[in-house]
Amino acid sequence: MKKSLLFIVVVFSSIHLKSQISITSNNMPVIGDTVRYSVARLTSVGNYTATGANYNWNFSTLDSTGQGIRKFVPSSATPYSFYFFGKYGEKTLDSVPVPGFSIKNLYSFYKKNGTSSFNAEGLGVTISGAPIGASPEASNDDELYFFPLNYSDRDSSTFRFSTPSFSAIPFGYKKHGYRITEADGWGTITTPYGTETCLRVVTTQYAIDTIIINALPAPFNKISYPNYVRSYQWLTLTERIPYLEVSGNVVGGNFTPNQARYRDVIRTFVGIKEENALLALSVFPNPSTGQLTIIVPKNKGLIKAEITDMQGKTVLQKDLQESSEMVNQHNVDISALAKGLYILNLSNQKNKQSLKISLQ
Repeated sequence: MKKSLLFIVVVFSSIHLKSQISITSNNMPVIGDTVRYSVARLTSVGNYTATGANYNWNFSTLDSTGQGIRKFVPSSATPYSFYFFGKYGEKTLDSVPVPGFSIKNLYSFYKKNGTSSFNAEGLGVTISGAPIGASPEASNDDELYFFPLNYSDRDSSTFRFSTPSFSAIPFGYKKHGYRITEADGWGTITTPYGTETCLRVVTTQYAIDTIIINALPAPFNKISYPNYVRSYQWLTLTERIPYLEVSGNVVGGNFTPNQARYRDVIRTFVGIKEENALLALSVFPNPSTGQLTIIVPKNKGLIKAEITDMQGKTVLQKDLQESSEMVNQHNVDISALAKGLYILNLSNQKNKQSLKISLQ
């Protein structure tokens, strides 16, 4: 009888450990959270698209190239407290290269809508020295997740952000679009950080960003560009950020990853600093038809650019020399390469960065 009871307990425990989980608002970040992550080399990620019920994702061989920290701070600790009083946010980018403009200090602001959803409440950007906040129009938030979030759930929502039309502000900013979020798998995930029960979520944002120059007459006062991005996320009950997240751009219906990061502990990198400032602010167009433009901020020194195929063979190398400009633009001719996927590796004496590129 004792053996039978023990067998039942073991079987029940095994089933329980592999049972589906449900993500709620309690599993989202809150003010004061400071969470460390590692940036993984894209070539070490493996098959991130595979999914299903009771699936075991093994990413134990992720190769970390640097680390960063996600900090969720009150709006009063940002340049945008006037626009987002009582909200909290995190700095997502230092700058964005847009010809003719200086766009810096990009923040995303969040709000828990009770227990029903976790929302992106707005964006803060500093355009040519002017800090402005883009808030939802008519409470049209960007719902990142609806709760409870369970396997096979598929949600969609629209959003529209805009800055106030103050004549004293020289620039305006608008963002509108829609998001589709789907929980397409559950099971366990293993990374160098450990193993956890997880829910796999794919979220895609289709947005149009618009910069408005108030001094110019319509319709010549607007610059619009598409912002289509996708993120593969593995959510757990133990962490408030994805256990692993693979993100990138969607162009022509095709997804091209440009970053992979996972929850981690402090690690030591010989000769490499934490990757809190990327070597390249932007690499475009991606996919490319033969030319790549690499935007690098000032004071990065000589950067070595190396392109390898998906088997790790080096197919092109080029030194990116620094100039005295605030932003350095480098053009790389890849037209001699065969069409397909490649890895662009950038490195200087202190940092490394890798991203996947596509030649069509």
